[in-house]
Amino acid sequence: MTYPDPTKQPAQQEAVVLGALTVLGEARGESDIGKAAIAHVLMNRMAKKNATMADTALAKWQFSCWNAADPNRQFLMDTIAREAKNVPLGLWVACLTAMNDAMTGKSGDVTANATHYCTLTMNGKPLWNCDDSARSKPRWHSKQCIDKGITKETARIGQHVFAVTPW
Repeated sequence: MTYPDPTKQPAQQEAVVLGALTVLGEARGESDIGKAAIAHVLMNRMAKKNATMADTALAKWQFSCWNAADPNRQFLMDTIAREAKNVPLGLWVACLTAMNDAMTGKSGDVTANATHYCTLTMNGKPLWNCDDSARSKPRWHSKQCIDKGITKETARIGQHVFAVTPW
């Protein structure tokens, strides 16, 4: 079994561990398919940008669980420090398996090559397909970007909507 190394920062963790941590931070309440979907988005972004796991997972504003102000970040830092002993073993195994299977090609991409995802709602308000007409630059998941065909939905799994964008 592979666990986070408490002597290493997130960027220095093994790729599969950093990926599993990201899946844990983004989809720990989702089904195994939902966890696999997040793992595949990680892999799809890595391929699109020809980037490493660390560059992809930890890029600013990309996976919210790693954002400085997100409470999930502290949970993940505690998970590293405690070698995942703060996480039920079955949950850690599910996140690690989802990431490993995505990395090795053992699982199929249930997102249809999505590079983006968001939750359907946040704080009780719609997030996907929301009206961003008041913003000078609508977010990728806005009604404006979806209606213009800039963002194309590829799947809905659990509480997440998956999509492709030109970015």
